[in-house]
Amino acid sequence: MKKHLKNIKRIQYSIDKSKYNYILDQSERTTHIPGFQKFLQSINQEDFLLYPSTDNFKSKISEHFGIRTNEIFLCPGSEIGIKSVIEAFTNGGRVVTTDPSFPMYRIYSELYQCEYFGIPHEKDYTISMEKILSNITHDTDLVILANPNSPMGEYKSVDELRVLLEQDVPVLIDEAYIEFSGKDSIQWLIHEYPNLMVLRTFSKGYGAGGCRVGMVFSNPNNIEILSKFKQCYEVTNVSMKWCEHLMDNYEIVDTYIQEVIEEKQKLLLLLKDFDVIDSNCNWIHFNNEVDNNDTMRIFENHKVLTKFCSIPHDDRKNWCRLTIQPNISDEQFIRELL
Repeated sequence: MKKHLKNIKRIQYSIDKSKYNYILDQSERTTHIPGFQKFLQSINQEDFLLYPSTDNFKSKISEHFGIRTNEIFLCPGSEIGIKSVIEAFTNGGRVVTTDPSFPMYRIYSELYQCEYFGIPHEKDYTISMEKILSNITHDTDLVILANPNSPMGEYKSVDELRVLLEQDVPVLIDEAYIEFSGKDSIQWLIHEYPNLMVLRTFSKGYGAGGCRVGMVFSNPNNIEILSKFKQCYEVTNVSMKWCEHLMDNYEIVDTYIQEVIEEKQKLLLLLKDFDVIDSNCNWIHFNNEVDNNDTMRIFENHKVLTKFCSIPHDDRKNWCRLTIQPNISDEQFIRELL
């Protein structure tokens, strides 16, 4: 066994979600999607019997996202896109990112024996681009920046990102939550910056986390390199069919996104007696003077699964990171908070 693996800790998600009435801990869509029963009629035995062919699916992605097929690296979830980029573009050097951020940035950096270098959040929960730039050293292999960022939800503008992209280092921009920001993807910059890779997913805004479908968009040269690390069969037939259904019926996706954005604004007003931190994603953080002890009791009584955590520059340990769903403010557990 490789000796460095002994020091890498993985946390197994082992919560039985069937025991909860509300699943609000992992930014998933939990409201049902219209037309699902009709979609099921398109599933046949061949979808389970035969190995998948992704050519038509990539053509659909190309049309939907406005990207060429040779600019797409398809992967079973955006997490594998991150893994593949680190595999392909690092050689034991520094990986510059933000801290805290998506935990798999650190895990994959350590697995491939890179120096993980996390830039801390400022007191206003932003990330200093100056600090990112000043920590890009001669041995930096890769910069990873989630935009909007996780967990605090800051969004960097195109002009801010251009400064980063002008550095002589590969850059992966993780746009997992871009749909909830109301901003456009920067994928169009892959034609201007050869060092840019953009990560997209069907898990968040499209509400298909269980399908495990992600993509890296970049110029054909980078995609050719990444493709050396692709899975033999990237995604399943059933997953492709469901994601195609979402692309063909995008009004369903867009309605959900807009309802989440509107509901978030409503909650920000209702939770006026709490300390609340907004985000450009589909969640908020909130806490109160008793460190959410009453919130935890209410949520437990109503079997609400959510995440209680610390945040940068605050001593309280039980900030609630609440995933927003349409009409959540009408639920009894929210009313009891107010």
